[in-house]
Amino acid sequence: MKKSMKFKDIVDYIKLEHTVFDLPFILSGYVIAAGTSIFPYKIILILIAAVTARSSAMSINRIEGLRYDLTNPRKKEWALVSGRMTVREAIALTILFIAVFEISAFLLNRLVFILSPIVIFLFVSDPILKRYTEWRHFYMGSAIGIGTLAGYLAVIPEFPSNLAIYFLFIASSLWIAGFDMIYVIPDIEYDQKNKLKTVMTKYGIKLGLLISDITHLAALIFFWLMLYYFRTIWYLAGLIIITILVIYQHIIVDPADPLSIRKSFFNANSFIGFIFLITVILSVASPLWV
Repeated sequence: MKKSMKFKDIVDYIKLEHTVFDLPFILSGYVIAAGTSIFPYKIILILIAAVTARSSAMSINRIEGLRYDLTNPRKKEWALVSGRMTVREAIALTILFIAVFEISAFLLNRLVFILSPIVIFLFVSDPILKRYTEWRHFYMGSAIGIGTLAGYLAVIPEFPSNLAIYFLFIASSLWIAGFDMIYVIPDIEYDQKNKLKTVMTKYGIKLGLLISDITHLAALIFFWLMLYYFRTIWYLAGLIIITILVIYQHIIVDPADPLSIRKSFFNANSFIGFIFLITVILSVASPLWV
């Protein structure tokens, strides 16, 4: 008999809490484009598009990875694995998420709608790459980081000549890729057994963590390069805090302690996006120049 599916199962299935990683950067793209202007209609549509895009991406990932998740002890309580959700229900949810995302994109503007299928393609192809390349972390980071550009285009439907938004795209993509390398550490043995590729399965924990260090160093470089465009005390202060948090998450990681990995993944990274968004808003609304 199928176990009953509850609303909290859907929330857990799409990992709604993970929107804290990308939503602030999407909204930062909006702020960079809008400046001090406020467009409530667009903000609402951006929020809907961001959540449904993230939800469809996670759902696609769950469906494509189900055959592996079924034999992974760490994932036995997941709704799709435990049987509380059927594959048919998961596919139906995915179609619903994509439909709402596309409608939101259409209502934002023509360019965003035209580009929206690219986002879906990135989501569909991302889980597949784990079977073929250990560098999939960067592809996944870019698939999420592209939301920063989407937030900008939602307001101004033309590609900007200002490099700030491109620096933000690169910085956020590298930041996500870097902490994803840490996140997969508990699954190293399982991934090796099932021939799933990550930097950890390919190079081992020690070198894998070094690659994560270098990736986050590169991310910080691009965050700091944006200081040229946001030469305010707000951005400088926020940047210092973000730098400390990035360093902190690498200091506390103990590969033998899953709890330390969870702390590194959530405790530090959950704040970085929001700190960045606040500094951008303050830099635009009340610039105090360095």
